[in-house]
Amino acid sequence: MIGPESLHVLVQEILRHTLDGRPAVAASLLDVVTEHGDGGDLFGVCCAAADTGRVALHVLFPDAGTGPGEEWTLPPAMADQLAGDPHRLFAARFVTAYLNGDHAMALALFQATEAAGYRDRAEAICTLLAHVRGLTLRAEQGPATPDTGGVPA
Repeated sequence: MIGPESLHVLVQEILRHTLDGRPAVAASLLDVVTEHGDGGDLFGVCCAAADTGRVALHVLFPDAGTGPGEEWTLPPAMADQLAGDPHRLFAARFVTAYLNGDHAMALALFQATEAAGYRDRAEAICTLLAHVRGLTLRAEQGPATPDTGGVPA
């Protein structure tokens, strides 16, 4: 098991390399977490990534999900589009669950990647990181006009 301080440093480095466009370095650090950590540590990486995505989405859509009873959704057309790519679907669904504070769903999504095996889990987490990088790059351009609602692809 990785200690909390070491894990925090690794997670921050994974996110930094992801956002700086160095996915291979981020993936190698993710391998360190996989080799020396456990599922809880990898779930922490996913939550940290989703939190970075949350910040980006709130820049893109400052008024979305802020009213009583409002929550983020994945538009059916987008879900259909992503259905052929389970890793991209995982990334979008994980960020959506995290945004809504649905940690039980986020955990269930993560556990499904664990059940799929090492390679699928690693690819799903790397896809989540890439998704968050895309959201962050879009957020750097300022607020977006939500034409279809939900989480952008």
